[in-house]
Amino acid sequence: MVKVYGMTINGLHSFKDLGLVPTLKPHVNLPSPRFSYLEVPGRLGSFDLTESLAGEVLYEMREGSFEFIVADKVVWQKAYERLKRDVHGLKTTLVLDAESSFYYQGRVWVSDFKSDKNYETITLNYRLNPYKHRVLDIKTGGVYTLKNVQVKDGKEIRLTRDFDMTLIPEFTNKTLNTISVDFKGKTYSLKQGVSRFPELRTRENNMTLTFQGTGTLDISYLRGWL
Repeated sequence: MVKVYGMTINGLHSFKDLGLVPTLKPHVNLPSPRFSYLEVPGRLGSFDLTESLAGEVLYEMREGSFEFIVADKVVWQKAYERLKRDVHGLKTTLVLDAESSFYYQGRVWVSDFKSDKNYETITLNYRLNPYKHRVLDIKTGGVYTLKNVQVKDGKEIRLTRDFDMTLIPEFTNKTLNTISVDFKGKTYSLKQGVSRFPELRTRENNMTLTFQGTGTLDISYLRGWL
């Protein structure tokens, strides 16, 4: 039996629920890098400012389309009506069969539909966020959390960056004590509640944090892959 690759969009599977067969094996396009150059009169070439503002390469939204074919006009009409109601232009969570461990978020809409005597087609356009996330993290919006971490003076915790996004941890101090954390020689104070420091970040494979003080905290960070 030939496997029909499809996708799940807002809980609807393109083939199992809608009867749509893709004309090509579905894939989501890579996001385009957001380049920035400064032209200087009299200078050969230009200054590359791509990473000057954020300290890293930023990306545009992922854009593209999926085309599906249906041999049955009744199935096509039902699929079209359901897509209009449950998908068209709405906030979307999309999971491809070919990479079922990840999900994408953004917008999907019906951009074209055709019908002739032999078959019917439906085309869906998409505009999705640059980074995809693990399905395991879907209930937390892509955020991974180390829960109830016990810290004391001098304790080191290493966070592993095995994903493409910049690692920016968020700390939830569950105790009344103020805890401090050191990263690369700079110290940050963690009062009770949630603390996040935009400058406490890394694109290296690991982030080693050294704590002072005693308490319990959660460490959370968004994980994303290109």
